[in-house]
Amino acid sequence: MFKINAEFSLTNAGVSNALGIDSLPRHRWYFVKEGFSPKLVQKAIETDGVKRGDVLVDPFSGSGTAALTGALAGLNTQAFEINPFLRFLSAAKLLNPRAESISKQSDIILKALRRSAASNLEGYSTFTKGNRWNRWLFPTSVLRSFESGRRELARFSPNSRKLLRLALIGAAMDCCNATRDGKCLRYATGWKDDEATPTKLRERFESRVEAIVTDLESSPVENRKTKVIEGDARLLVGKMKSRFKLCVTSPPYLNSFDYSDVYRPELFLGGFVESNEGLMKIRLRTIRSHVQATWKSPTKKRFGGLYELCVSSLRERGDELWNPRLPTMVQAYFEDMDLVLRSLRKKARPDASLWLVVSTSAYASVEIPVDLILAEIGQEAGWYLREVGVLRYLRSSSQHVEHVSDADRKSVPLRESVVIFDANRPVSSKGQRATN
Repeated sequence: MFKINAEFSLTNAGVSNALGIDSLPRHRWYFVKEGFSPKLVQKAIETDGVKRGDVLVDPFSGSGTAALTGALAGLNTQAFEINPFLRFLSAAKLLNPRAESISKQSDIILKALRRSAASNLEGYSTFTKGNRWNRWLFPTSVLRSFESGRRELARFSPNSRKLLRLALIGAAMDCCNATRDGKCLRYATGWKDDEATPTKLRERFESRVEAIVTDLESSPVENRKTKVIEGDARLLVGKMKSRFKLCVTSPPYLNSFDYSDVYRPELFLGGFVESNEGLMKIRLRTIRSHVQATWKSPTKKRFGGLYELCVSSLRERGDELWNPRLPTMVQAYFEDMDLVLRSLRKKARPDASLWLVVSTSAYASVEIPVDLILAEIGQEAGWYLREVGVLRYLRSSSQHVEHVSDADRKSVPLRESVVIFDANRPVSSKGQRATN
């Protein structure tokens, strides 16, 4: 069995999380907590000799860290993202409209934000006051101010419109009564006494536009072949026309977090979905890493010895699992990742490499060593394993060890790792082909 490297060069270097990314040009336009650091992409580019004009791919674009970092380095970047808001965000960070135009057009939006317009979201689900849950995401006055500004966007050119739309959505989320916390939105104690006002919406919009204008001038993206495509990586990777030199990606973690549901407010605010039925369609097309949607059952069962041991242990402790579908979820997740890894291998250049950021998981105190299982799956798919390096150690989520004793809870340390593959067998320092 291949062992993990707990003394990896990037261990505890802060590259597997988004800490500090909210101060970086373009990256700061919209903070996504689940993202990773551009330092990881930069390290991969440097380590593997990726040159200007080479193709960088990210099948799980998320907030677009890999695509943007690659574009700023002069690479041709191609990324895929199933969540339409996150896809919009990733693509928006690559745009280059004139900063002066954005600044002038934002004044028109600011004037509109002083007015009020009825929103389709009033009275829908938990968006405004008056629902059966007695909690709401936005004050009605803020939502109406937002809607007034949103209606002005149609008068601008497509690229300007997208950046102003991003700033407007971000400003609205700055006024949200709930904050993102892991797999859900949480309401702080006393939130009803501290609701935002349209004035705050205008202030936050102005601040976000100022950051965009500054970064357009100081950090331009070269006009290269950069694409962020909305769709399912399981289907789209195999359709890529260009072969890639480098892939840096972080698929959804096997933690039963439904990332599409976490970004429900942005999806509705931006008009990317108009109903819960539309949202469910997105949830059913994501990697099967959660049980919050009833997806198609997996059929493939063999993913190596480690996988078989883990799934067997999960089923033995079925009475302790918080959801009986968890063993099937684990199977479905690795079936999806097996498909993605095989598709990537077919589209890789002979000198290509793949950097895969993942996290281990645990249910009923049974550890799922996702990194090592994916290392086995990747090798079966034709990749050569270079290294499994620990990026940082994590605390176990309460849901991962729910219903188990304190002793068992402490016995399930989790970690984030990067699994690095090469398309061809790496050459050792003596000039001989290394073995896995």
